[in-house]
Amino acid sequence: MTSKPQPRATLFVFIAAHTVNDFYATILPAFLPAVASEFDLDYTELGILSFAFTLLTGVLQPTLGNIADRSGRRRWMLVRGFRVAAVGFLAMAVAPTFWFIVAVSLLCGLGAATYHPQATAFIVSAYPRRFGRMLGIHGWGGAVGHFLAPAAAVLVIAAFNWRIAMMAIAIPLVLTAIMLRVRLDEPPPTRSATLRSSISSQLVLVAITFGLFSVVGRSFLTFFVKMLVDEGWQETSAGVLLTIVLLVGAIAQPLGGWAFDRIGGRQVFLAAASGTVVRVAAFAVTSGAVSLIVVTGIAFFAFSLFPVGLALASQLAPKGQTGAAVGIVFGVSGLMTAAAQPAVGAIAEMVGDIRVALAWQLPVALLSLVLATRIAKEPGVR
Repeated sequence: MTSKPQPRATLFVFIAAHTVNDFYATILPAFLPAVASEFDLDYTELGILSFAFTLLTGVLQPTLGNIADRSGRRRWMLVRGFRVAAVGFLAMAVAPTFWFIVAVSLLCGLGAATYHPQATAFIVSAYPRRFGRMLGIHGWGGAVGHFLAPAAAVLVIAAFNWRIAMMAIAIPLVLTAIMLRVRLDEPPPTRSATLRSSISSQLVLVAITFGLFSVVGRSFLTFFVKMLVDEGWQETSAGVLLTIVLLVGAIAQPLGGWAFDRIGGRQVFLAAASGTVVRVAAFAVTSGAVSLIVVTGIAFFAFSLFPVGLALASQLAPKGQTGAAVGIVFGVSGLMTAAAQPAVGAIAEMVGDIRVALAWQLPVALLSLVLATRIAKEPGVR
């Protein structure tokens, strides 16, 4: 066994891994116009694909987090996750039918289910007193991945095709698996950890509130490129614009982590909820460039809560059970987000306008604000 990595080295490893993880986790919107064109898909079918892509991320995160807590095999879980995701993208690249893509996209969700619970546990262990700020810095890597994904995808699609772009994604996934295998040591196991002992009423409240935020943010980002293409934009231009929108995450995630340490998770949730409600309402009554600026604001608040959700889950976790607690928060939010995408697509088909369907996210944003008021001011301290 190698010597235990220093905290800064651990952080740098996960910034790099987070860049790759969130690159492939949010790249699907850039592929939707090309896939829709080849297989003649409507918004409902695109919503089903988005559902399948994220389903196992939501279902399996709590269980995989608990298994890693109990066995002390966090590195093993991370490495396998990136490998499985690579296989998923390679399989999608050779898919003969739309429903084959839907089936093998489940592998991508399975791969993504391994990342955040394990990464958070490693970082919180390395920085037990400043984990909010460090999770925010870790989030910067994810923001870079979000930022790079749409532009990289649409440029490769334009130069070659969407299948070659899918194949190319597998390369950084495999390289990241190798890096994690070499650079990390396994932590000691927590044999007494159980999934049930990780659950508390506050953790469930945080999970649902964070899930509502995720539904709003993911809905806008999932259909953003397709919405613009339907309005006459070129696919490349729409993908580049999504890249610019996602750039706000590079500011929002570190800011959210810093704010968590300074004012607490409840206050950050309330601020983000209030801002999101105002911006979804503004989207409903605007169009053109103004509405696109509003979407950027929605993305900002959604990204700002990523490190806050991780930090609150870590704060509420029993000792040695960070993976399970984070898995519950991100698992619940993943399921909610996955289920929402077909619904948003179906509404768009029913009313004939994706903008109207997205504007209906306002009640979801309002509910998140109400629930945020019930988050404890001082959650249990680790």
